[in-house]
Amino acid sequence: VGACHGMTMGEIRQMLGPEQLEKMRKNPAHARLPGGESQQDVTKRLEPFIVDYLERQVSPVVVISHLSTLQILYEYFLGTGSDSRGPFWALSMPVGTVIQLVARFGGASAGVSWEETRFTI
Repeated sequence: VGACHGMTMGEIRQMLGPEQLEKMRKNPAHARLPGGESQQDVTKRLEPFIVDYLERQVSPVVVISHLSTLQILYEYFLGTGSDSRGPFWALSMPVGTVIQLVARFGGASAGVSWEETRFTI
């Protein structure tokens, strides 16, 4: 979140102004707060970890990270990045919640589907 770390949404709106906020709404994948990373930046940084490690695992993996990183990983595996769902930062990931994703192979599409269970800790 860069320079906006610790700020409320009201403070962020005031700092950025309506023009910058509108640019962010129109192109959320490339939106970058001052001193922060865009969704595209984080995805590019995570790509080697996803391809070289996560996608090759056959046993359970636990990922503990910052919220935006978790949202992007969730979006990557579940394919929730369509415009109809909004930007990645709008994905609900409540604090104190473990999200379990279990891959299910085959089925009608002969691809991978995910079974999701959320646990409040």
